Amino acid sequence: MLRLALIALLTTATLHAAGTDFSKDVYPVLQRACFECHGPEHHKADLRLDTASPQHLKIGTDLLRRVALPKEDKDAMPKRGDRLTTAEISHLRAWIAAGAQWPDKLETLQHWSYIPPQRPALPAVKNQSWPQNEIDRFILAKLEANNLTPSPPASPETLIRRLSLDLTGLPPTPAEVDTFLKEHSKNPASSIEQLATRLLASDQFGVRWARPWLDLARYADSHGFQRDDLREVWAWRDWVVNALNANMPFDQFTLEQIAGDLLPNATPEQIIATGFHRCTPTNVEAGTEPEESRINQVIDRVNTTGAVWLGTTLECAQCHNHKYDPFSQRDYYSLLAYYNNTEKEAERTNPTTPGSIQFKGSPFKIRDTGGDAQREQLAAQMKSLNAQLAAYQKQVTSTGKPSGKSASSSAVKALKPTAFITESDAESELQPDGSVLLTGPAPDKDTYTFETDLTAGDLSGLMLETLTHASIPGDGPGRGGVNRPNFVLHSFDCTLTTPDGKTQPLTFKTAYADYSQKGYEVTSLVTKTGRSAWAIGQRFHEPHWAAFELQQPVTITPGTKLSIRMAQNFGNGLVIGCLRISSIAGSVAACLPEVEAPAPVVQKERKGKAAPAPLSKDPELAKLEKQKIALQKQISALATPTTEVMRELPQPRMSAIFKRGVYTDPADPVTASVPAIFNTHLNGPPNRITLGKWLASRANPLVARVTVNRWWAELFGAGIVSTLEDFGIKGAPPTHPELLDWLATEFADNGWNMKHLLKKIVLSATYQQSSSIPALATQAPSPEIINHKSKIINSVSVDPSNSLLWHGPRFRLDAETIRDNALAISGLLNLKQGGTPIRPPQPDGLWQKVGGQQYNYVVSPGAEQYRRGLYVVLKRGSPYPSFMNFDASARMACVVRRSRSNTPLQALTLLNDPVYVGATRAFAKRIIVESPSTDLDSRLHHAFRLALARAPKPKELVVLKALWETQFETAKTDPKATQELSVGVELPKNLPPAEFAAWYAAWYAVASAILNLDECITKS
Repeated sequence: MLRLALIALLTTATLHAAGTDFSKDVYPVLQRACFECHGPEHHKADLRLDTASPQHLKIGTDLLRRVALPKEDKDAMPKRGDRLTTAEISHLRAWIAAGAQWPDKLETLQHWSYIPPQRPALPAVKNQSWPQNEIDRFILAKLEANNLTPSPPASPETLIRRLSLDLTGLPPTPAEVDTFLKEHSKNPASSIEQLATRLLASDQFGVRWARPWLDLARYADSHGFQRDDLREVWAWRDWVVNALNANMPFDQFTLEQIAGDLLPNATPEQIIATGFHRCTPTNVEAGTEPEESRINQVIDRVNTTGAVWLGTTLECAQCHNHKYDPFSQRDYYSLLAYYNNTEKEAERTNPTTPGSIQFKGSPFKIRDTGGDAQREQLAAQMKSLNAQLAAYQKQVTSTGKPSGKSASSSAVKALKPTAFITESDAESELQPDGSVLLTGPAPDKDTYTFETDLTAGDLSGLMLETLTHASIPGDGPGRGGVNRPNFVLHSFDCTLTTPDGKTQPLTFKTAYADYSQKGYEVTSLVTKTGRSAWAIGQRFHEPHWAAFELQQPVTITPGTKLSIRMAQNFGNGLVIGCLRISSIAGSVAACLPEVEAPAPVVQKERKGKAAPAPLSKDPELAKLEKQKIALQKQISALATPTTEVMRELPQPRMSAIFKRGVYTDPADPVTASVPAIFNTHLNGPPNRITLGKWLASRANPLVARVTVNRWWAELFGAGIVSTLEDFGIKGAPPTHPELLDWLATEFADNGWNMKHLLKKIVLSATYQQSSSIPALATQAPSPEIINHKSKIINSVSVDPSNSLLWHGPRFRLDAETIRDNALAISGLLNLKQGGTPIRPPQPDGLWQKVGGQQYNYVVSPGAEQYRRGLYVVLKRGSPYPSFMNFDASARMACVVRRSRSNTPLQALTLLNDPVYVGATRAFAKRIIVESPSTDLDSRLHHAFRLALARAPKPKELVVLKALWETQFETAKTDPKATQELSVGVELPKNLPPAEFAAWYAAWYAVASAILNLDECITKS
């Protein structure tokens, strides 16, 4: 049952004045702008505008005054949301003038966007020669109704640049411009169609159109929140580019991203596609409740689904029924049930430790045929090398030690941990050789607790091995840093727990080590003297061991457990990075490959006496260990890439409505279904496949409209519905409702074909109009302009926002395209696609943070840093600042529409950011090297054509020549300051180096001026 506040049409409404219908023109305005404060739930000032009342006529004059006030005025209405348009105010005025009456009979019908679109008839127009396709008929009919005329066609130079930027995100080359101009002079319509066809088939199409989809999917290369560790999901980004280039039908594009993992015989690509909903931010801050983190992710998936496929603010229904649109809280949690059955991404490593939450994810190994063969070969080499190490150590042990004792009665056995707990909640991984590798961020201090089950027999001692690993900075064995990977161990406390629950601390009589740092001898851990710590300073990047001999051997009974506590309290990250624990039976000393003789327990060294020199390292053992480290590095570099995907649980979770949106307070259970407003019975099981099929189908009246509206906004700067994210009651009404429905049905009727629809739009006369606006602001209005009956009308006054599309689109490029455009103009752009994110230059220290993994930002080498903006790494906690200055997003949530600002920071970025400085230098060189002629005018013409696809106007040429000459003379007076600009540029013949530096500096100034032109960063 729909609430009165949600209806928009009143079928028996009365016409109050000529052209004003209460049901169509007045009630929707009241509903959208007034019901929030004066509706069924709130009656501010005791005024209701949702029902008939004599008050309406009384307050009419004041109402009209307040809705016409500027937004900044304290009396302006409505207080929130968009201002009323001139047409809406006119309808209110006509209604009030007619007595502010309501119709006697009220019938509740749906809001326009919930009614399935039907293909409308093409409207009649007077100017039959202007339309080039169906789109133009709808646009022209509106223009003629408002006494407006369309603008003339844009120049061919403007058209090729506009089409190139819109369809590939890149500017055309001078050769492409020349070819197009030649064809356009013969047959304009045919040349434009051929150009559009070529650009749509370009592999750069997918890169350009993936960017807004990545915004919708909140794609990023890190988790977000305080920890903000990096993660791998770039394979999904590459899937999007490939799918768009292949022109995958939008319904299949939707299905694979929603439920590719559930499809029968799902391919790896279909599984990777589900990364769309694995792009959610993940909170793994210490103390985070794992279930709360999971629920927040599921809620984010529901909200994103609502924004992307329904154009609806579903999040409003998380805590209560939607206040304006027909979505109940039950609808919300019924949608949530579709997403509630996937694997949890974050979990505690120790259930009893609240702060031990870690990101586990749901990784999927990416198929890499070439890499797989190399990895198998390296794994075989590692297996062989481990066997050699084990055999050599066994041989050394059995043939005797420096002490001369035999090891025939001794045995060393690696212990497999049943639990490994870190006080800092550091992450750890059990390795195939029984060692424990610490991963993730290195804590300042830590205490490890190693727990294991012992087998029956004798226990004489324990061995601790601190091992190297390629993943540890400097190879380890400590985590203190690349240059000094030390560790400082302050305790090695061991406790036995017998099967009957009794505990027995173990005491040691001495300790051995292959090496001890001076002042941090291993024996001090037993004697508890001096610093009472073991460290390995000056012997980094190699494994070490320490053995602890019990006071008396202990007989172990079956079921006995061993717990070892290792405190490391020095600070500065001096903790062990990889360790292995082994039990020793028999003679301890006989088991040791190399022994530094222990100091007597009661003996103290005389002051100033040098500590005994450590025994030399066994050369063969050192050689094998060095080979192992090198092999580990190769394996790490070739690690199989993974990406995050959706995986369904074997058994679904129970889903329920959350009271007030609180997950710990569930109410009625719900089953997976779509909102009741759509009155759709879905065929299929209640899983994501069924949801994905419905989302992009004719049964969903919103999806086609919402999708084509976003694409329209990409091309024209604003949607037919300006509120791209909201097609509900509070959203803006469509400027051309019939056109929107025509586009939606054209899209669906042609197999949900994106390229077909884009081609239809760009081939329209509407799209091809000039964006030039009459210079009314600089001239006194003439009577001819003021008179609407004249042929020249003041279009700016009638439609300043160009919502009626009387001229072509003109707006600033987005952040990524501005960068790509500059790099393309300069000749630096690397068009390589796919793979791991790149790291362009940025200010130092931006990635430093408190807690979590610390990352050393290393700029990508060579041409890698000049790849397209789509591939720039996006760390949510510290996004690329150049992009942020141009209104990019950190993508902590779904971004349907970016803002478009104009700030001084943008100008400073273009002038000073290292990427743009490098582009300017390369552009200056390109002007010099590629110009068909060496004279100043020819080079300036060439520069303009590279950047703007057109020749400079005479006035522009005068300004640029003056700039070059001024900069040349200025640079000659300070050659030292200008010489560095010319580094790497070939020296022309007969030109001294000092003069060349000034000459090149002048071209740098010209290149910078052109790249910073408003026209250069604007699609016009």
